Amino acid sequence: MKILRCIKLIAFTSLIIYGCSNEVDNPSFQYSPVVEGYLYAGLPLEVKISQQVPYSSDLDTLLYNMDTLSVRIFYKNLYHNLLPIGDGKYINSNININQSDSFRLEFYYNNLSISAKTTIPEKPKNFQSSSYTIHVSDNIFDENNPSELKFSWDNPDGSFYFLLIENIEPKPTPIFDNSNVSTISQSFNLTPTQSGNYSMNTRRFLYYGNHRIILFHIRSDLAILYEENDNTSQTISNPYSEIENAFGIFTGINSDTIYLNVGSQ
Repeated sequence: MKILRCIKLIAFTSLIIYGCSNEVDNPSFQYSPVVEGYLYAGLPLEVKISQQVPYSSDLDTLLYNMDTLSVRIFYKNLYHNLLPIGDGKYINSNININQSDSFRLEFYYNNLSISAKTTIPEKPKNFQSSSYTIHVSDNIFDENNPSELKFSWDNPDGSFYFLLIENIEPKPTPIFDNSNVSTISQSFNLTPTQSGNYSMNTRRFLYYGNHRIILFHIRSDLAILYEENDNTSQTISNPYSEIENAFGIFTGINSDTIYLNVGSQ
């Protein structure tokens, strides 16, 4: 489940924007649901539904009980009910999410019919690295380090992919002596791409040890949401969404993983 939490962080800022609405641009504010549905191949099916609220404190907030909705999924020509588990989260642990499966989400909110659909992408093929062991010096002026590390995969149709790189050591050792371990993230992601390769400078690694390199095959809606996450409270607006009569995201995800070790030079 840690992988799923990582990918949710990619869209975190934009989903905050989804949860608010600038009533200056929309004086006749109408409350709308916000869907967070990341259907990840191999993981249980879970959807979170919250409520959009006005950005201004001048308007009264009408809270709707998001745990009393009748939420269902249409999957393999059958309807499957999702069970509420609190905090607007709905699950069905009997549904196995596999590549190429299609899902349609349906529920009613405030007499509106809400629906969304998605298909799970295929698992990335031929994902590999130009090297699985690299050596990095802790001298920031050292020019003898390898300059690039190249990741590649098959992408004949120009699909969207992005990489998450995570140090998996229980107590990672920082590469640079002046690093404050408590403030440095053990993972970082690279911008979504429609290419079949990505080159990065090995200077981006901040820790020695074993790293997990996850290549996510994502749909265009998540890539667009990633690009829109530079919205701020000063430019708040409703981001792009493919959900009918609601905001948020309902998308399919698949991935493959390789491992790489960063040693000292």
